[in-house]
Amino acid sequence: MPNSNNFGFMDRYDQRVGRLAGQAERYVYTDPESCLFKLRLMVETMARTLIEMQAPHLVDSDLSTMLRSLERSQMLSRAHADQMHAIRRDGNSAVHGETTPGPTAMRRLHDAHRLSGWYCRIVKRGAKVELHAFEPPPRQSLDAKKAAEWKKGEALESTIEKQRQQTREALLLFSETEDTNAIAKSLVDELKGWDEIAIEAGEPLIDAEFVALVMAMDIEKLLEHPRFGVPSKEAHARAEAQFNAVREDLESKEKSFRMQRQELARGED
Repeated sequence: MPNSNNFGFMDRYDQRVGRLAGQAERYVYTDPESCLFKLRLMVETMARTLIEMQAPHLVDSDLSTMLRSLERSQMLSRAHADQMHAIRRDGNSAVHGETTPGPTAMRRLHDAHRLSGWYCRIVKRGAKVELHAFEPPPRQSLDAKKAAEWKKGEALESTIEKQRQQTREALLLFSETEDTNAIAKSLVDELKGWDEIAIEAGEPLIDAEFVALVMAMDIEKLLEHPRFGVPSKEAHARAEAQFNAVREDLESKEKSFRMQRQELARGED
């Protein structure tokens, strides 16, 4: 088999991951479901390798658990986590037999390419990985109908990505473009300044810990704070209930997305 144009460089860092990516690339037009299956296996292999470095006791966990652990340890950035979760979700749909339009597979292949350079730098510390721009694999020209269907699929994928981004940012205090470390330092300095003013004026001190918890939007810790006095078990239950409500809403949206994709995939056949 010919080497992959987009993933051939990975052979020097992780041959198994590079091979799965190359196989996915070859399937992207002819068998989108197999492409997504290979990409999901690629991401799972990457996650397992990273977990062995960070939290080996979780090496036999499911992919979602491993990704959450990598996020908490900050080995996995928010952007990379989003790309991995997107591949996981769409790969799961393909495994369960849902038909997939070509543009979905192409979008996830592009995500995998973005992940590949970062991953190689992680597994080979100090490696200078030069990641070239992603190039869609060549294919025969499409007739007018298939070209129109492909264009519809691309538009749908853009809509899905935009809605996921909006949903994610709605749950966050800071946007992805903001420097949270710098903001945190500024807030701490500001709180200290207000405390000094309060001391001079003989006023009660500002509860800096409480403010920090609010700003961190850590629901569980906030409920456990002495000001609320909620027992740890109950705080956890409340936080879990809010998380489940958000998850159910997201799952409902994802179901709608999958139905639209299947309709497009049937139109491509």
